[in-house]
Amino acid sequence: MGEVREDGFLERLSSLKEAGIMNGGYVSEEEIVSFFPELSEHQRDALKSYLKDNNIGIGEALSDKEILGEEDSVSLKLYLEELADNEKADEDMKRVLIMNALNGDNNAREKLIKAYLSDVADMAKLYAGQGVDVIDLIGEGNVALTVAIGMLESIEEPKDCDEMVVKSVMNAMEAMVGSENEETEMLKKTFAKVAKIADKAKELSEDYRRKVSVAELAGEGIDEEEIYEVLRLSKGLTEYIAV
Repeated sequence: MGEVREDGFLERLSSLKEAGIMNGGYVSEEEIVSFFPELSEHQRDALKSYLKDNNIGIGEALSDKEILGEEDSVSLKLYLEELADNEKADEDMKRVLIMNALNGDNNAREKLIKAYLSDVADMAKLYAGQGVDVIDLIGEGNVALTVAIGMLESIEEPKDCDEMVVKSVMNAMEAMVGSENEETEMLKKTFAKVAKIADKAKELSEDYRRKVSVAELAGEGIDEEEIYEVLRLSKGLTEYIAV
């Protein structure tokens, strides 16, 4: 365990984040293991830290207070108040709208776009705090939503509509906040760093039959700042490292 598989890493990470959005802002421990079965416990801790930094909770969604700054919070509140006048569409109604839209009903398409607007706002919260105002994220997401609904004919089944909309909006928002490729490369390097320090800490701890100090680990040629960074990401390493 601990050797990160290169095959489909970006796709797996994207699918895990997509699952978080579909769940309503969180992923489960089981989903993390399912997407990344090769990770060690400490590497999974690092992945959880990454997900939380990207506003995706573990087991439950993070609160708006944890995600949004004051300005974004006010902007989002005002926007959602505007949406309150829209007719609510439950899943059954949404399914009917999708079927009608697929049959060429433009009125159904318009209603379907409105039905997804609050979902786009929820998705925007997951990209907040990354250098782009939440209202700008919503605006870009709404453009992607409109384009996606205009391409409904490309889906095979009505049930595929949610997935297509989520992917389209995700891609648009991720393009606004920066390069996902750079982000994933950094995450892979973090996993490698966690594995290296965890293995060395465990080895020394077993040799000394006690927890090792940061200084002792640093004496093995590991940068102290890296050790403290990894300790922040994986609290479980205190099993081997005295802090």
